Amino acid sequence: MRFDDSGDEEPTSQSDKSELHSTLKSLASKLEDLSTCNDLIAKHGAALQRSLSELENLKLPAESGEKIKAVNERATLFRITSNAMINIEILRWHKSTLTSEELP
Repeated sequence: MRFDDSGDEEPTSQSDKSELHSTLKSLASKLEDLSTCNDLIAKHGAALQRSLSELENLKLPAESGEKIKAVNERATLFRITSNAMINIEILRWHKSTLTSEELP
């Protein structure tokens, strides 16, 4: 159902409902993909940071330790950026589903 200018309900066409259903199904699939990417980034990022921390704790020359610290910082920035990107896409998905629900 949709509302006309007076607030009365009007029946929506079957093709509109079908298109809306298809759009929502596509968006749900994209959200699932984003969620999977987020999980993988978190899992592999945590493993990378554990490995880097282990390297940092080894008795290495000072120069090597500094390079490992720099790589660890870059890995952290990569995780933060990747997670932010995924969160933005999830917010876009939520916004588009709200917009889709308002369509006639």
